[in-house]
Amino acid sequence: MTAAVCAAAALLALAAGLATGHWRAGAGVALGLLVGAANGFLARRALGIEANFGFTAMGRLALLSAIGLGLGVLLGLPYVPLVLLGIAGAQLVLAVVASVTAVRAS
Repeated sequence: MTAAVCAAAALLALAAGLATGHWRAGAGVALGLLVGAANGFLARRALGIEANFGFTAMGRLALLSAIGLGLGVLLGLPYVPLVLLGIAGAQLVLAVVASVTAVRAS
């Protein structure tokens, strides 16, 4: 569910960037949303290993941030914050989806 919401939001961000003539800004947010959506998959895999979940969470966020920084640099330094904003937005989507799922399950 998180990946689908983030993919839809990424398409909207890219379309908005193209429509306004700022394709790199739209692409930056879109890339961040797509990269950030991977955190849910990585978290699920982390549950299966014998490591502290808090430690793996920090590692995942560091990895996603490093990927975001790299993608932002490829787009151009002014777009790095937009890629990181997209990653943060994906984490917000992940939290909302997890909360809704938990409320429905109880």
